Amino acid sequence: MAVNQKSSRASVYARYTGAPRQIACDVVGELAPGAPLVPVPSERQVLFESEVFYQVLSSQRSLFEYPFGIRYVEPTTVGVRLHVESNESLDGLLSGLLPCRMPVKTGQDQIYGLHGVRICRYTEQGIELRRLGEPTSLKLTGFSRRAFSNAEAALARRVEEHGGEACWRSADWTDYEKQWDSERQPLIYESIWRDAAWLPSGLLRRLGLLHTVAVPQWVTGHESRLGEWWILQLDHDADTGLRRAELVQALTDPHHGLPLELCGHRELTPGRSLGLVLLRSPDGTAALQLRYDRLEGPARDHFGYPGRDHAETFAAIGRRISKVTGQGALPPMPGRCGTG
Repeated sequence: MAVNQKSSRASVYARYTGAPRQIACDVVGELAPGAPLVPVPSERQVLFESEVFYQVLSSQRSLFEYPFGIRYVEPTTVGVRLHVESNESLDGLLSGLLPCRMPVKTGQDQIYGLHGVRICRYTEQGIELRRLGEPTSLKLTGFSRRAFSNAEAALARRVEEHGGEACWRSADWTDYEKQWDSERQPLIYESIWRDAAWLPSGLLRRLGLLHTVAVPQWVTGHESRLGEWWILQLDHDADTGLRRAELVQALTDPHHGLPLELCGHRELTPGRSLGLVLLRSPDGTAALQLRYDRLEGPARDHFGYPGRDHAETFAAIGRRISKVTGQGALPPMPGRCGTG
């Protein structure tokens, strides 16, 4: 591969994954000729990653320097690695991903986290998660082995103090997990979810776009209609460009993006209506709605701003965003954006 071509492909890889330049160059240098920059995983891995993305959206509601507290991702054909930003984001991810049984007011216990997932090994800089009986893989890295071990132990203590059970510490399926599975409670049993799983999995593998192309200060999201609709809420400072066209172009790119088409958008009117962009798959299995808004004073108060910690985080976000410039325009389109 020519040097210029390798450099160009490394830049694209870094844009989609958020990976540092050197890691992007190393990954591109090891790819087989013609291999996609963002690999396509197996069907089981896609389903697994769809649940991972759901848990990320559900558990990571704090303010981080990077969206969801994840600096970058490294997707492969057999798994995906998430590079965690901070101890706080690590705690949130572990509490969302590791399965536990917890009592609820109805009197019937419930399973939270990724059903049947276990820590299969510790590395020097993280852990690997797999579902029992499946070749699925999720790696979390960014800190020392001790940091991950301490975070896991602290979570187990919290679960047990609230009368729950840390299912991930069992070498086999727990009785309640077996019951949960026999009742077909996990989301992956829903046919609509399974058909749409490629979208959340694909977004997880392209998470870097939310800070290399888009420039929101805060990102949250959720799913709707049993995973048929996925909504990302992107909140921006008053003086930050929205870069909607750039994000849409990257998401719909025929070589590196996802099978999505722009089918409608609405301008942001501060104080009156959110900005919306609606993307749908041609086969009708899934849709992605991007919602845009501005962070004003009251919204920032949600984080305790301008408290010292969050002021520093906003400053770090501002420095990162200042490196991304330019803003295009979406094409005029008739029709309306669905609300999901």
